[in-house]
Amino acid sequence: MQLERNIPPNKLRILISGALPPPMGGVGFYYQTLLNSSLPEQVNLIFVQTSSQKRELSNTGKATISNLIAAIKDCWRFTVAVIVGHPQLAHISTAFGLSFVKHTYCIAICRLFGSRVLLHPHCSLSVLYQEQSKLWQWYFRQVIRLTNGVVVLSKEWQKLGSIVPGRKVYYLPNAIDLRLYQDVAKKHISAVSFEKPCKVLYLGYLGKLKGSFDLLDAAIAIHSQKLDMIFDLVGGALASEELDQLRNKITTLNLEAYVRLHPLVYGTEKLNYFQDADIFVYPSYNEGMPMAVLEAMACALPIVATRVGGLPDIIQDGINGILVEPGKPEQLASALYNLANDHQLCVSMGKVGYQLACEDYDIKKHVNELVSIYNMVLSVP
Repeated sequence: MQLERNIPPNKLRILISGALPPPMGGVGFYYQTLLNSSLPEQVNLIFVQTSSQKRELSNTGKATISNLIAAIKDCWRFTVAVIVGHPQLAHISTAFGLSFVKHTYCIAICRLFGSRVLLHPHCSLSVLYQEQSKLWQWYFRQVIRLTNGVVVLSKEWQKLGSIVPGRKVYYLPNAIDLRLYQDVAKKHISAVSFEKPCKVLYLGYLGKLKGSFDLLDAAIAIHSQKLDMIFDLVGGALASEELDQLRNKITTLNLEAYVRLHPLVYGTEKLNYFQDADIFVYPSYNEGMPMAVLEAMACALPIVATRVGGLPDIIQDGINGILVEPGKPEQLASALYNLANDHQLCVSMGKVGYQLACEDYDIKKHVNELVSIYNMVLSVP
């Protein structure tokens, strides 16, 4: 737990609960970026880790004994932070599965000790509510009613106002520190042509729900048309058995020459992948607002992504990327093929994506809007 720094007492006392790396998932990356921003200077900040850093990415949200023990420890840390820190407002990160159940306890503790609650789901509304049972949907609505507001990543979450009438919904997309990507963006914007072969990058979880197998099918279709294209799939596994299946399919179909799997990377090594790529692809089946796509935009890469969750909020079809339907590898292949054969389109899409990242997804603007949301939540009687 990181307690407040030497900041004047008239500043808002805010407790943030969330995840920090390792492992380096999108949520951990977001909160690391937030803590490295100007936010700790603008508010009297307490941060408490409510996701075990020993947990493997593939175990996220699952009801296992180890996750249950970790959740109990997380809840205890949160309770101590509330009692010791006396926050005016608790900004609580959550997701699907055990995470949402665990953070229900955190919300109840805040209510018990008089702190207001701002819930921040880092997943799609469909996976957390719409695709769930009637019983879970009832439970979800009761939990939302206990909060003082909900910060949402994407416009699909604006339906929450009709699901739980009267609950305040604050739209605030994810954000990144754009300074980290400026050199890579300059390289892509000034590129005269593709260096052969054309390189397609995916960065994130690997598995069926992330469209990894669809990418393999798209790769087969593209190479059947004699297009020289390399696919670099970088990330951790959603499930170890799916990663094994992915490797086996690559070997069985003799795709090793143009489909390459890589482990998670960080810092300079991650930037190197963005710099070497010509196109970024994200064929997921459900999403909130993936940080990797924002990074790709900040690197001035054209993007091919699925029309799910928050992706249509950040990808303007035909403007800074191409949107396809999930589970349609033939659409993926067609979009990638068209971009690989039109370098000027790639550059123009990359420029627009970079401009949008600068205008809408910079961490400086994000922090100012977040502080405004804190003040609005605390100003309501």
